Amino acid sequence: MSKVKFGVSDVEVVDELPTPEEVFQIQRLGTKELVFKVLGPSVIAVGVAIGGGEWLLGPATAVRYGLGIAWVVLVSALLQTVYNVSLVRISMYCGEPPIVYLKRVPPGPKFWGIFIPILIIIWGSWGLAGIAGSGATALGSIILGKLPTAAEAWLVRYLTIVMIALCVAVVLFGYKIERTLEIVNWFFAGFILFILLFIVAPLTVKAEVLYEALWGTFNFGYLPPGADMSLITAWWAYTALAAGLNFMFMNWYRDKGYGMGAVVGYIPALIGGKRVALSPIGKVFKLTPENIGRFKIWMKVLNYDQWLIFFPGAILGMYLPSLIAASLLPRGQALPAWGVAAHIANEFAAIVGLWGYYLICLIGFIVLFSSALGAYVDAVPRNLTDLLWGLEGVRKVFSNDVRRLYYTILTIYVAFSIWALYQTQPLIMVIIAANTANFVGIFVVPAVMYLTYKLPKELRPKLWEYLLLIVFLILSMFFFLASILPQLGIKI
Repeated sequence: MSKVKFGVSDVEVVDELPTPEEVFQIQRLGTKELVFKVLGPSVIAVGVAIGGGEWLLGPATAVRYGLGIAWVVLVSALLQTVYNVSLVRISMYCGEPPIVYLKRVPPGPKFWGIFIPILIIIWGSWGLAGIAGSGATALGSIILGKLPTAAEAWLVRYLTIVMIALCVAVVLFGYKIERTLEIVNWFFAGFILFILLFIVAPLTVKAEVLYEALWGTFNFGYLPPGADMSLITAWWAYTALAAGLNFMFMNWYRDKGYGMGAVVGYIPALIGGKRVALSPIGKVFKLTPENIGRFKIWMKVLNYDQWLIFFPGAILGMYLPSLIAASLLPRGQALPAWGVAAHIANEFAAIVGLWGYYLICLIGFIVLFSSALGAYVDAVPRNLTDLLWGLEGVRKVFSNDVRRLYYTILTIYVAFSIWALYQTQPLIMVIIAANTANFVGIFVVPAVMYLTYKLPKELRPKLWEYLLLIVFLILSMFFFLASILPQLGIKI
């Protein structure tokens, strides 16, 4: 089998790029087939996205500082969608998820193979504990009939362990973990957006708050004087998905079978899945006119998935909870540390009755459960598995069964996250994790730009995509520094 150089190392070349029709076993690529067979990874991303940023950091920021900074939502969602498309473009060419193809970027495998996993572990352990802990406050609110306080922290932590166990149970089943997550998040994301858009928002959102958000959407660059920048920078990072860390969530496209992902394999579930020969290295296709035409079709599919599902879902997911919270809660207050997931339950109940309290608590639980499930319980072991699978010694230890490696990492990771749970409050953990995402973007965005330039010229993005990635990089650097410099006594 022939090889070509891609980045700093070689990759195998095969004759053909599969078509969407071949991968998804459909006669033609119509609207019905797109919706029910082809689109989907972005649905998992929306389910993940409507979590720490949307339900926690967005309302916390909007209540404290107002919606005059809503431009952060629009700009972050727009730039992250462009970033996602760039990430998957590379995966569809070589069949490797980002965590693997980053090793093709200078200074090479030794740097990326150590640096990125360390950051993923730091981010994931605090993030899972924070997101699941915040979701547990919603369960605690249902059980207690009131928002938990520091005195009930023991209950919140116990429920967090229960919530993590439920997430683990979900990823045990199905023939393909990606498909299981897709089905679950079609329900979760649809339920959340429907309830917020058609029930909660019409009963709560005030005209003046809506006007403030519309004005703030185009009030580019405005930041409240004297604001807690760690909160605002976390809001920037967790709008849409996770800023620079979005590369962690693009593995789903490989497992779905987009482009050359259909050739290299996927990670199957433990119960219901079968042993799959997951290739430790990617494969690219010959640059024939037919294959280039097929790649353009895959790019259309990818753009449908990102711009028609992910982008509007990210915008709605952040705006709706922020508008609702800013309409119900007094301006300038900080949300309760141990009851943050049910922050508007009492206020909504005062309008509609007791059922409103339990509805908000239920939404808070579902929002944060879906985020904990996709963003942490699956994404962290998935990325570490893909990275380690490239090592021949690791494959031998786990008998070439990728499931054994995935679930071993999952077990260790969950245990470490439970330890992290007892170190501080859930919301603080979410803020730490979000600002880690800004830091990672400083390194990964240039790496993605490098690899897109190394693509064959027929497959490279247009100039405007590179320009928007540069803007994304600059803003990620700014928001990361804005969260760090005040801690060093330097004012922003």
